[in-house]
Amino acid sequence: MQIRELEVKELHTIAQWLHSMNEQDKHFVAWLASDPNEIFEQIWTLTQFQEPLAYVAWDQDEIIGFIGILPFFDQNLARLLGPFTKGENTDVIEQLWDKASLTLMLHFDSVKVACFKANQPLVSFAERHDFTLYNIEKTLAMHRSQFSPSHEKSTHISERSGSDFESLHVLHPAGAYYTTEEMIQHAQQDENRLFGYMENGHLVGYLYYETITASEGEICFVNVQPNDRGEGIGTKLIEHALQYAFYVYGVDAVTLSVRNQNTQAEQLYQQLGFRDINTIYAYEKNLNDLEAPPFYH
Repeated sequence: MQIRELEVKELHTIAQWLHSMNEQDKHFVAWLASDPNEIFEQIWTLTQFQEPLAYVAWDQDEIIGFIGILPFFDQNLARLLGPFTKGENTDVIEQLWDKASLTLMLHFDSVKVACFKANQPLVSFAERHDFTLYNIEKTLAMHRSQFSPSHEKSTHISERSGSDFESLHVLHPAGAYYTTEEMIQHAQQDENRLFGYMENGHLVGYLYYETITASEGEICFVNVQPNDRGEGIGTKLIEHALQYAFYVYGVDAVTLSVRNQNTQAEQLYQQLGFRDINTIYAYEKNLNDLEAPPFYH
């Protein structure tokens, strides 16, 4: 086995491998893009820094592992893409982590990783290295055949843009995987939509939707200001987005995530027709007391 830094000439090969791995629940890692071309762009970015931010494990000409570091330098935070490994090869995982740890300790205060519960090698890795389980989210899905629109049009819902930044920023969670700026930027892409619910000229709720593949969409965020919760605003935003997803973009299923403790939201989604399909475990580790890993030769 050989572990070396990701090289630009390998990007297409690695992107295809990561796509095939991340489509499997037992290998799924959050924050990795869904489309192979988007994965290519995502990992290409990791090659543009002076410090190595991605490593690939090879067995001769076969890829057997990968780890990437998504940097958020302004927050002193990094998110891990991986470690991925074929099978349950703990040795590959550990050597990839040792390589990545050197960069992490130099530039970040904390690191996060998230995966499906079914990804037992990664769950075991996080527990073995004393990562803290800080969040559990259920992934729910609705198929087009299960959707029954109310046909009630809401004049309060319209598309929003960068001119609504301040109002969106107040509603948008500080720890979300997209910042407000990133969400607005992604919403400008074809088949993504940012909807707002307006009352008396004020934004009181919003929903951000992404078309992930030709057959799948995702409701990434839906938030309503506290004083207006319980008024059916979230329900109207979700139904509006579902009609776009199923009837405009023609996807087969739409997913969303809900925190394990947020039983009220989960009940709402289930009443609308969403059903549990997976559970995501999110881990975090403080790097300030991380010991320097051994060097492998």
